[in-house]
Amino acid sequence: MSRTILLWASLILLGGCNTGPDLKGQPFFSAVEQAQPDQATLYFYRTAASVGYFVTPTIKVNGKDVGVLPSGGYFKTSLPAGRYSIESTSPPFVSSSVNKRFDLNVENGKTYFIADQTSSQAFSDEQTLGELNDAYYSGAHFFFRYALVPEEEALRSIKWCQQVPVAVR
Repeated sequence: MSRTILLWASLILLGGCNTGPDLKGQPFFSAVEQAQPDQATLYFYRTAASVGYFVTPTIKVNGKDVGVLPSGGYFKTSLPAGRYSIESTSPPFVSSSVNKRFDLNVENGKTYFIADQTSSQAFSDEQTLGELNDAYYSGAHFFFRYALVPEEEALRSIKWCQQVPVAVR
């Protein structure tokens, strides 16, 4: 049996085992909060996905968990200026293509939008953080990445995302 078939069979059987928080009733993104002058503000978001909707990556900054990113969710964190190692990890039954690592330099007083993105076409916009991954699911080719998205573009997408409850971050 191919790896893709095994993955999909596992996911169907585990369909009710979503490890992510329930976003039902959580507020949708409404506005960018003013960044503090002594901190950078980072918004991590993931629009509702048709591929991998059941996967909820944990986001770590310098090895410390800062939040989880379910399909259709977002969260905000603040950091002082500096260079950070950011990692996204997923449950072990999922392909390693969703595990990502990248470094990011941030400046105090600035706001950053970091999107977990999936596409059926290769990305060509120079926004990719770290490496681009790809995989085949049900015979279709998909591309996965984290992207540093310009604010205007991010605001068009993040408005459809719901806030991840603080208790699960």
